[in-house]
Amino acid sequence: MSRSHPQSGVGDGGRGSVIFNMSQISVRSVHLLRWLLIVAAVLGFAYFFYWHRSHLQAEANRRLGIGDIEVPSLKNVGPEFILGKEAKKLRILSGSFHYFRVVPEYWEDRLLKMKACGLNTITTYVPWNMHEQVRGEFDFSGQLDIVAFLNLAKKVGLHVILRPGPYICAEWDLGGLPSWLLSYDEMKLRSMYPLFVDAVDKYFDQLLPLVAGLQHYRGGPIIAFQVENEYGSYGSDKQYMTFIKEAMEKRNLKEMFLTSDNSRTAMKNGHLPDVLVTANFQVDAERHFQEVKEIQGSDKPLMVMEFWSGWFDHWGEKHHIFSSSGIADLVKTILDLDASINFYMFHGGTNFGFMNGANVLPGKGQTYTYAADVTSYDYDAPLSEAGDLTEKYYKVKDALKANTAKGTIPDNLPSIPTQIGKMAYGDVKLTHYMTMDDAIEFIGEPITTENPVAMEKLPINQNGGQGYGFLLYRTNIDHKPETLHLNHPPHDRAQVFLNSKPVGVMTRVTDKKDTTLALTGGEDGQNVLELFVENMGRVNYGNILDHERKGILGGVQVDGKPQTNWDMFPFEFKKPFLEAVSSSSNWKEFTADVKRPALYKGVLEINDKTPKDTFVDMTGWEKGVIFINGFNLGRYWNIGPTTRYYLPGPLLKNGKNEIIIFELHHGSDKITLTDKHSLGEIVHVTNDEDIPQ
Repeated sequence: MSRSHPQSGVGDGGRGSVIFNMSQISVRSVHLLRWLLIVAAVLGFAYFFYWHRSHLQAEANRRLGIGDIEVPSLKNVGPEFILGKEAKKLRILSGSFHYFRVVPEYWEDRLLKMKACGLNTITTYVPWNMHEQVRGEFDFSGQLDIVAFLNLAKKVGLHVILRPGPYICAEWDLGGLPSWLLSYDEMKLRSMYPLFVDAVDKYFDQLLPLVAGLQHYRGGPIIAFQVENEYGSYGSDKQYMTFIKEAMEKRNLKEMFLTSDNSRTAMKNGHLPDVLVTANFQVDAERHFQEVKEIQGSDKPLMVMEFWSGWFDHWGEKHHIFSSSGIADLVKTILDLDASINFYMFHGGTNFGFMNGANVLPGKGQTYTYAADVTSYDYDAPLSEAGDLTEKYYKVKDALKANTAKGTIPDNLPSIPTQIGKMAYGDVKLTHYMTMDDAIEFIGEPITTENPVAMEKLPINQNGGQGYGFLLYRTNIDHKPETLHLNHPPHDRAQVFLNSKPVGVMTRVTDKKDTTLALTGGEDGQNVLELFVENMGRVNYGNILDHERKGILGGVQVDGKPQTNWDMFPFEFKKPFLEAVSSSSNWKEFTADVKRPALYKGVLEINDKTPKDTFVDMTGWEKGVIFINGFNLGRYWNIGPTTRYYLPGPLLKNGKNEIIIFELHHGSDKITLTDKHSLGEIVHVTNDEDIPQ
């Protein structure tokens, strides 16, 4: 029956309309009931889901032993730290140890030695440029497995203060920032520049969820996070610092936040509300802590985030040390001031590969000197580069025990692990060589441009350019050339060849030097000019980070006229290239007569299931890079101070070990593997403020 045309029954006395209206109301009630049932079901499901999830979280918390969650776990009551729901007082006795500077097989050994010294905490930086060397390609495996490292710290019983950057300084290339950021012409690092902000967000999206579950309140070892790093020595943009802090908070980081700066001015520039200010220094603790109090008041805990246990080295300098007796006295002073302490470094490790940083040091007048850091990051720390216990280790251990309240350091510290063995494997003959000309085929077709461009501007690696290594620039000249002029000094060291013969070396010293070179040995007619440029490491500290592109950075003139039409060959020494080189038939029997950059190959035979640590003595070689079984051990240079280079045993294997040396000048027919380290002639150092800028 149509609802639009109802009919009344006979003799119903006109009640048909009433029956219709009641029927209509009844239909609407049915629909209303249905909707009420649907809503009730949805609400019931949502309530069940929420209850179930809460129940599971509560059960997880119960299993982790964390009960009711209170964040942050680390708080302050006046000038003291307290930790956890028990509100247990904590004097932070910490040491810096960078997982990316030590082979993973030795992480636990180093952590146990730190624990055995009386430390209860470690700090580590996180190097963005290792975890995202190529834009959009992330790596958290092997030596970069930060989750495994943090879990080992928990296993050993150490808290962690995590310093995720994005900038870390650390005497690390570009302060840990990826080189591909400089592929953008107008990039402004450590700022609110949109492309930088976007890159940081994408990086934090990958990194921070990995560590969020390892916070103390969730049963993990992380008790605090540092916001940026030494920002006050770089800038004073509170909006930028707030962005970094909020980016961490948005990704569920809930533990205490702190900053770390080197001087009164830097602390003022870099601090944020409700973020603990910590200081960096080597001497004069009273003055530095007084400056902290003036900035954040006297009702907050005092902490030196970087108590510099030694110092780093540049090529051509002496090896810096800080006396063991001096450090013991300073530790006592810091602890007598009721402050917490982090030794930077407690174990330095090694700048493997091409990842060392650099500084620009003031010269005469308006000039500056570029100084690249050496491969060793021994730092004269309590644990040596090879993880050995030093006199300083025992001085620190005694000072911590003598100057803290009873119970601060447990009586049942772990035993110090057995010292890792060293082996003098002796001489290794380099039996074959391959010039860079024979290796070029494994790079592929050249990149051709009218004018030379910087490494970071090459259209490779997702258009992020070349990050590290060497870049060969090649061009043809149609006459006998006499003078080469660069508009800008090379970044950082250019070997110049004319018709494959060495003409000279141009280096980055000042803005006014090494831009002109006499070209000798030219011929009438066609000549081939080559500049083989080494990226020796990007500056990691100061206000020139935006300008740290590498290679040839401006125009080139030959005999006063612009030289155009360049071919460029990037020597990045990545795994595919090294594998192709290793298996190539281009190897020739060794000769001492090679005058071009070349690869030299030898084999070390080991009959030991557990190869020992050793040190590579490069006497007889000039400058280059060492590769062990395809692993980039780092650079060597005969100007020192280092003369022997640490080779961890886990990089070797039982049987045949392939050693490849890339030498820029004059190779030798052997290297020697010895059981003794040599960091060079020493000089005592004391640092009282910022590194000179």
